Amino acid sequence: MKHMFLRSASVLVVSAALLFTACKKGDAGPAGEKGDKGDTGATGATGSTGKPGSANVIYSEWLNVTFNAVDTFFEAAIDAPKIVDSIIEKGEVKVYWNINTSTAPSIVALPYADNGLIFGAKDLFVFPVIQAGNIYIESTYNVGTRPSTNDPNIPVWQYRYVIIPGGMAARSGVNWNDYAQVKEYLGLKD
Repeated sequence: MKHMFLRSASVLVVSAALLFTACKKGDAGPAGEKGDKGDTGATGATGSTGKPGSANVIYSEWLNVTFNAVDTFFEAAIDAPKIVDSIIEKGEVKVYWNINTSTAPSIVALPYADNGLIFGAKDLFVFPVIQAGNIYIESTYNVGTRPSTNDPNIPVWQYRYVIIPGGMAARSGVNWNDYAQVKEYLGLKD
């Protein structure tokens, strides 16, 4: 019996050794069929609202503007080639006037009227006329850019325009006549 057990155990060990040493990896078989599409995953959380962009808004630097006498009023012209017919038809052009120095700005939107409270000039009217390629500013007084009386290197009475594409003004919620709001919304640099 002992002999038979040894023989059975020997056969078993040899068989196991042959089994492990004789196996080798064969060639890959053919690809299986494509499985069914899985279920759609859950919708992710809504991200925070981004800061409004101004990619399509165009604005000028602060400009020194010269007015010329024309009959009973004064007129200035600003070259603005980005004002095209589609802007005039569907967009908006805002013109701002810094009624103080560039170092201590005080900015108003045009049209502007003053009955003598600020400038001492009765019936001061300053208003823009927008045309394709140009902005004309008309005034009852000469309100062209000039040097400051305190420092001739600091300009007084500069102008800036902002071109707003169609639809942007309507959806922004910004008061485009309030330069502080416009400046913050568009991230304008003075």
